[in-house]
Amino acid sequence: MTIQPESLVPDIARDLDVSAALLRMHLLSKSLYAVESSGFSFLRFRQPCGKVEEGTVVFETPTGGVEYMRGFPKIRRVYDIGAGLRKHFPTPFYVEEKMDGYNVRCALVGGRFAAVTKGGLVCPYTTENLRHVVESGFFHDHPSLMLCGEVVGLANPYQTKSYPRARDFGFFVFDARDRVSGKPLPPEKRYRIVKEYGLKGVRVLGKSKSSDSRKLLSLVRKIGEDEREGIVIKSLDGCMQAKYTSNQSTNSDLRYAFRFPFDYAQAFFFRRLVREAFQAHELGLKGAALKREAARLGESLLIPLVQTIRDVSEGREVVEEFELLVPSREFAANFVEHLRHLGVKASMRSVKREGRRFRAKVARHYQSTNDKTRSYLEGEFGGE
Repeated sequence: MTIQPESLVPDIARDLDVSAALLRMHLLSKSLYAVESSGFSFLRFRQPCGKVEEGTVVFETPTGGVEYMRGFPKIRRVYDIGAGLRKHFPTPFYVEEKMDGYNVRCALVGGRFAAVTKGGLVCPYTTENLRHVVESGFFHDHPSLMLCGEVVGLANPYQTKSYPRARDFGFFVFDARDRVSGKPLPPEKRYRIVKEYGLKGVRVLGKSKSSDSRKLLSLVRKIGEDEREGIVIKSLDGCMQAKYTSNQSTNSDLRYAFRFPFDYAQAFFFRRLVREAFQAHELGLKGAALKREAARLGESLLIPLVQTIRDVSEGREVVEEFELLVPSREFAANFVEHLRHLGVKASMRSVKREGRRFRAKVARHYQSTNDKTRSYLEGEFGGE
């Protein structure tokens, strides 16, 4: 079934409270466009459109109707946790762990399970794995809701980090929202539902208030020492959210990105350096403590970059390898093709049977890093 975008404009305008004229402008500019993927036909909002968030998806059902998954709103970041809490959270709030994975929304669409990434694409790998994790009874009882969660584990194509509760693949609910309006359930209600249906949720670290900022700063520091990412602060109704991450997590991001330095925008590096500086200031680091923090940051920047230069100079391609647990060899090959359609250069390294499933090893190629590094080693001029 091929989706006809223009025919859906009146329904979308009415349901999402956005003007039909604005929708047509986005169709013309291709910031709203049709996608056929994983057996689904849908429209993807690649950019915000009026009140409609980036990543919103509009599915066409076999009966000709439409179903929605609103995009997940951006969670703003505080750089100074004390000042940020005083300004934005005057009343008590919940504190939850921020996990280091990739953001997924899932629901039943036309009776079929679909997992959508933050950017608004149905991911075949995530859909296949989550259908075995999320109890479908939840969606039959709550058809108007979508579950929003973090996928973590070593067996995934986007962010490979193991957690004690999920070595290979795990889904941890951090939100539940109305699929059409995007309105969140209050955290306390979500906690009850997650427990009732036997789902896994992110760790709830308690209820707090803005005057507890020093305690929260210490908590984030401890989370970082445990190689975790940070915290998310949520108002009691779930409508106001903010995130705050540990310096250790920021170091980890930089250590990874400097392995592939020419494939990341300079803003990626700069924002993380600024985070480091603000947290060091708020912690009151001085003298030897500040020098230790600076040395750790320097290692995160220099060591992976030198390793990349050394590998290229010795004739080795710099790649990132990850593993996937898939139902068949054909599924693995199709997923690699899916990555290529997304603009990711990837190739299959091996596929081995593991019980009833297969473990596929995939390489992601970073062309800019390899080409640019090689050209500098050959004496080409760089930037000013």
